[in-house]
Amino acid sequence: MSVAHDLIGVLVNIQNTQLEQKDAQRVYLLSAWQRICLQMKEKFAPYLKDVLPSVFSMANLNPEMGISGQDALADLADVITELRPNDESGAEKKLSVVTDETEEKDVAIQMLSVFIDELGGAFAEYVEPASRIMLSLTKYQANESIRTTCADALPGLIKCAKAKIGQSAQLIEMAKQY
Repeated sequence: MSVAHDLIGVLVNIQNTQLEQKDAQRVYLLSAWQRICLQMKEKFAPYLKDVLPSVFSMANLNPEMGISGQDALADLADVITELRPNDESGAEKKLSVVTDETEEKDVAIQMLSVFIDELGGAFAEYVEPASRIMLSLTKYQANESIRTTCADALPGLIKCAKAKIGQSAQLIEMAKQY
């Protein structure tokens, strides 16, 4: 376990000191966290306090996009709302925009989903912040994969909460929100 602890320490150091906010290499680090979690299972839980702040930050990224002829960048979701095409019947077409930032966001969401599924009750103390992120992104307009991954993760969050608090009114209210 000492080797795992040392490896995780090095990765946390890289994550916190050597990567910029918008660094394409962060996706590779996320992939490493995911693989380590899959191998360690519940033994990975003590490291979540060091890993999750960066993951939550990436999941909350608001990609920006510019339109030629405009001076400022805008949130990607706002640009899509303005430019959303209609099909022949007048209904809005669904768009799925892929950029480096949306890819990072998607990978972070997928990693959260892996943590939720693999760690179960050991993820329970992070259910609330993860729920806020996942619920808000079920309405994310820019990328269907993000919406789907978030919606698919919600039952796992309920299982994590149930493992900690058991069957209760709080759990029932949580399920109603989902």
